[in-house]
Amino acid sequence: MHKGGWGGQPNRILVVSKELISRGHHVVISAPKGATLIARARKEGIETFDGVRFPKKFNPLTFVKEILAIRGVMDLHKIDVVHTHGSQDTWVSALAAKLFGNRTLPVVRTRHNTFPVKNHIANRFLYRVLIDRVVVVSRAVTELFKETGVLGSKVDRCITIHSVVDGKGRFNPQLVEAANLREELGIPENAFVLMKTARLAREKGHSYTLEVIKELSKTLSNLHLILAGEGPLRKELEDEADRLSFGNRVHFLGLRGDVPGLLKESEIFLFTPIAGESLGTSALEALAMEVPVVAFWMGGIDASVKDGETGYLVKVGDVSSAANRCLMLLTNPRGSKLMGKMGRRRMLRHFSPSSLAEGNLRVYEELLGSEKTKG
Repeated sequence: MHKGGWGGQPNRILVVSKELISRGHHVVISAPKGATLIARARKEGIETFDGVRFPKKFNPLTFVKEILAIRGVMDLHKIDVVHTHGSQDTWVSALAAKLFGNRTLPVVRTRHNTFPVKNHIANRFLYRVLIDRVVVVSRAVTELFKETGVLGSKVDRCITIHSVVDGKGRFNPQLVEAANLREELGIPENAFVLMKTARLAREKGHSYTLEVIKELSKTLSNLHLILAGEGPLRKELEDEADRLSFGNRVHFLGLRGDVPGLLKESEIFLFTPIAGESLGTSALEALAMEVPVVAFWMGGIDASVKDGETGYLVKVGDVSSAANRCLMLLTNPRGSKLMGKMGRRRMLRHFSPSSLAEGNLRVYEELLGSEKTKG
């Protein structure tokens, strides 16, 4: 259950849903009307329910209505396990699963980021009583839970299941056609193309990305930056690019459905989050497409980006080092290509849709017993 645009969280929901359905399981995805996840799920033929809003501002009447609506979906589809991914949908769904209807349902909560969950009585009730199992996308999330203490003794039962990408299908460089970016945007053939895919939000660190380009431009003038994604900071970032005097070389593409094709035309993927990042699905996508990653070392990014092997890791906010690592890659195309191939090899080995589905099924099996989870 997710609302909003697109990112690692809805991508994970869609990937695992498709994989579970291919194994014979029935999946229903619920998200607010207009959510990108609903549109993409329907395109894949997945059953959806969008009769909820999951508003951040608490309204008792809306809250109760949505609990009853979600419980109706659970009963209609004879749901066995409820799996939540956000804050509002977790409260609604956990209460619907545990306190309404003729039977209680097990609740699994996947925590995707490293924003701390406050340790107060309501959250302790949610995580210790209503939620049966917590899944995290990297060890960094578990460490944060240990610091806050909101899970109590349940913290020792957190299960790490990495997010993944479809490296054999959608993100397979052998199958993907380039997006013709140079023709579309008027980028010269001899120019270097760097890319970042993320919501245009403060925690994603786009201002640092622009600073990296500014620093790098002192040595290389033929640089173009591709920013794919939408968000509240678009106008602010466009103005910042203009102030830095390379606005015509920073391209804001908005939400795109051809990310694999964009990556195929990129030399480097920049990953510069400053808060909340736990694993970095966009970095996984880049590596699957054989694009080396230069990243701020945050959360569990080191699970995929191995420093000096599949890309480079630098301290969060260290613009100078990030620019230096980019320069090393751009001036050594042979080494850069080798890093890209190593990155793809690591993706296929450790971050496949099959491993994600199997990890989820093991959790469901533990909660339900093996019979229910056999395809």
